[in-house]
Amino acid sequence: MSFLLLLLLQISPPFWSYWGDGKAEIDSYAITQNRYNQPRKATSVMIFVTEPFNLSKQVKSDISNDKDPNIISVLKLNRTKKFQTGIYDYSLLTSVFVPVNTYSIGKSTYSGGSPLKVSFSSQEWCGLTTHQLNRTEQGMNSRQLSYFESEGDKFEQWKSDDRTLYADNLFIAVREVLSSLPEGTYPYYQTLEFGRLFHRSFAVQTATVAKKYATISHNNKTVNVTHWTITAGKQVWTFDVEKEYSRRILEYQFQDGDVVIEAGTLLKSKRLPYWQLNKNGNEKYLKELGL
Repeated sequence: MSFLLLLLLQISPPFWSYWGDGKAEIDSYAITQNRYNQPRKATSVMIFVTEPFNLSKQVKSDISNDKDPNIISVLKLNRTKKFQTGIYDYSLLTSVFVPVNTYSIGKSTYSGGSPLKVSFSSQEWCGLTTHQLNRTEQGMNSRQLSYFESEGDKFEQWKSDDRTLYADNLFIAVREVLSSLPEGTYPYYQTLEFGRLFHRSFAVQTATVAKKYATISHNNKTVNVTHWTITAGKQVWTFDVEKEYSRRILEYQFQDGDVVIEAGTLLKSKRLPYWQLNKNGNEKYLKELGL
């Protein structure tokens, strides 16, 4: 079966029964993060939720209209990360917006599961940097704003097709809730976070995706998982994803050469309408998430 045919297959029946209940899946992780050549203890929250999206403006839609072809459904991932470096702290946020179904921009058609938009921001005592990718007919429009002179403000067009893997989207792709991720080689871009924190230029690479089935011990329980390995040059990602739906990521690691940049273990997972839980007293849910 061809790669394109695999991606064009309808998403699995459990998708809307799970992701269409009006709640978000909130997963908390204990993280070890490398910064300034030292490991740091970090906390991360991954928030997965479906929402209506304005395709032409590439922003969340104020309305939900199934009859308007410009309003589509996306699976959004907000991945937060916070850690301390000596006297000052870091707060990072990456957002990935992935259409549930096939979508078109101009004359180009992209499969459901292919990212429409990726954005990243870093806030720390030295300053603020942002980087955003927006899908175009030709590929991806990249806009990077930085307080570093050597990086400056950059506006570029990245080559990208329906097969291109974005490391920021691996946290959705390896769960295979939108589309299959067949083993093989793909064009690949590193995470916006890694490029920013480690001042690595963005150039398309070739990544190899491999998977196998395994059994691991997680939170003192034996769990059947899909073990993924994504290799792009010196960069290696590994994920242990539970085989049972909704196929949460139980453990993951990102390594650059001999250096482990980031490693995370799932602490807690809950489904909540978090946008409604903004009253005094709702902090109790943080404790339930192990935060």
